Amino acid sequence: MNKKRLMALVMVGLMLVMSCAAFTVQAEEKQKLVISTYLATDAQVAVREQFIDGPLAEAFPDVDIEIKMYNDRQSLMVEVAGGGGPDILDLDGPTDVAEFAKADRVLPLDAYAEQYGWADLFYDWAYNSCFYNDTLYSLPTSFEGMMMYYNNDVFEANGWEIPQTLEELVALMPVIQEAGIIPISFGNSNYQGAVDWLYSTFTSCYGGPANVKAAMEGTAKFTDEPIRASVQMMVDWWKNGWIGDRNSMSITNQDMITFFAEGRAAMMINGTWAANELLASYPDCNWISYMMPAGEYGEILPFATGGGYAINANSDNADLAAEVMDFLFRSEERHYASINEAGYQPYPVKWFDISKLEMDEKLMAQYELLISAQLNNQIGYCSWTFYPSEMRVYMNENTDSMFLDMLTVEDYLATSQTYIDAAIEDGTIPVLP
Repeated sequence: MNKKRLMALVMVGLMLVMSCAAFTVQAEEKQKLVISTYLATDAQVAVREQFIDGPLAEAFPDVDIEIKMYNDRQSLMVEVAGGGGPDILDLDGPTDVAEFAKADRVLPLDAYAEQYGWADLFYDWAYNSCFYNDTLYSLPTSFEGMMMYYNNDVFEANGWEIPQTLEELVALMPVIQEAGIIPISFGNSNYQGAVDWLYSTFTSCYGGPANVKAAMEGTAKFTDEPIRASVQMMVDWWKNGWIGDRNSMSITNQDMITFFAEGRAAMMINGTWAANELLASYPDCNWISYMMPAGEYGEILPFATGGGYAINANSDNADLAAEVMDFLFRSEERHYASINEAGYQPYPVKWFDISKLEMDEKLMAQYELLISAQLNNQIGYCSWTFYPSEMRVYMNENTDSMFLDMLTVEDYLATSQTYIDAAIEDGTIPVLP
């Protein structure tokens, strides 16, 4: 064999080896999909790995799915604004999503909604809340509501009855205060925006959900007397020391739960999400929760979607992201297990069946209230789902100023109304059920 022929064969062999190696590398490479989440404890990460990461890896073996943690919303927004960021953004709810949508940082999902039949998958109120400017930009990841929590041991030790009406509650709070106990635990020193738990509750429960809805739709005003009176009530309660003992700006969200669990406060206005914290961190706390005591409008449960999945406009794998989102909302066995075993909040999906839940009876009672409130039209409106995003930002930043007499209720509501007017004008007002 001459040298030229030998060299040719060697070159062919090398090319075959290199082709095989390239094919092997290519075969081993997987599509990459990144989903955002916020910082979590080791225990929360372990739970997520069991009920989210693991099932996703099993369902999508050819995809490298990473759950990437962010310190806060701002750090996520900066990365997305810079042209990067995760494929799926796990955001705080429709008003949060709207901030990204206004900057064209998330993709419209209408085509995917038609492809996967999402309109038929979710409760109408939750699905409709995810539209911004008549376009679907997210899917709701949970449903939740605002409750009044009662420390049974405190009530029993002092011989107090749990109030059934607003009048009974107002009469009881000075009595609780005289006993050296904070009537309603509250704190927002680590998260100023927690005030939206308060004003969402007061405007819905004591201003009336129909009045809030009318204001958002432009047939009434947020400055009208029913809503003005409910906000004034909230301010008066804070000034009386009934909410947070006039010290809420020095108390963290965690402190407020601790004060309640340890009996330093008799009651607590908090979301359904607080139940898991109480059960996990304070298993000996003897508590119960109900809708707020009934006022003029009866018993009302302020509702919200607890978060929203959106697809990053920078994503190179939008189709895959939509497929992963659809899987998460349709994997029934996984979802029921995550609720029963890890206390996850339920998706607002029509296939959700409360009879399949197995959990602490206090938590079960909350879910029963959430379901019955929908059936009985007792829905109120939490700001992080049903208020214009700019309005919510303004209210979150200025509620404390009312408490401190730096801003009048009238001026606070008048400015809030301007954001409603602007949202109605440009077609971005949220859809209220």
